[in-house]
Amino acid sequence: MSGSDNPGPGYEFKAFRNSSHYWILKILERENSPVKILDVGTASGYLGRVLTGRGHCVTGIEKDPSTAEAAREHYNSLQVADLEAFDFPYRRQFDYIIFADVLEHLRDPSAVLRCCIPALKENGKIIISVPNVANFLVRLSLLLGRFDYMDRGILDRTHFRFFTLRSLEKMVSEIACKVVEVIPTPLPVQIVFPSTESKLFAPFHATLYALTRCWKTLFAYQFVMLVTPNDPSVPVDSYREIFQERMLTNK
Repeated sequence: MSGSDNPGPGYEFKAFRNSSHYWILKILERENSPVKILDVGTASGYLGRVLTGRGHCVTGIEKDPSTAEAAREHYNSLQVADLEAFDFPYRRQFDYIIFADVLEHLRDPSAVLRCCIPALKENGKIIISVPNVANFLVRLSLLLGRFDYMDRGILDRTHFRFFTLRSLEKMVSEIACKVVEVIPTPLPVQIVFPSTESKLFAPFHATLYALTRCWKTLFAYQFVMLVTPNDPSVPVDSYREIFQERMLTNK
């Protein structure tokens, strides 16, 4: 049985400054012209809506049919598919592949990442965002003998995998990719206390983000990581063999 590759219903677009979605969009703002993007695990299509609005050509993949139907209008094309059984039929097609809050919902995220690499153009990049299970709040809970699953957040009950910065970097290395950039995000106080989005709290958020950047392994809520393949010339068939081996293993 494959894992869920879409976040739960409580997930929403995090538009506030320094959130994971904020930094994903900031990375893509570096492009001087429209690019081709694969958004893996679209949820309701909030990233697709922004990206197509900026002129990019965006393809989406979503597992849940009803969620995919709601997201479809925000994409140039969209496939309904279970990521852990998806063959990624695209070849050298995308400038970016985005896994925003997706990998932690998969049983074998490294296998899915390997299989998507042939879909990248020669200079293509992967953008990943995952929660940091080594965040100080989780550490404090463990110290108190608690590891309670929740409806959302780092210990979301739909998460199959948990990442620290070190384990994420190790996974990237194991799939023959290299880390180009790591951006830590602070605790999303604005979600719990919406009133803090007021400009009055700007100094507080700036201080929290400065602290997060100074000690990201402890204070980061999420990591946004920009990744590139070590060798983009690796034959597509090599990755197809990996996919076929994974399918046989899962049977």
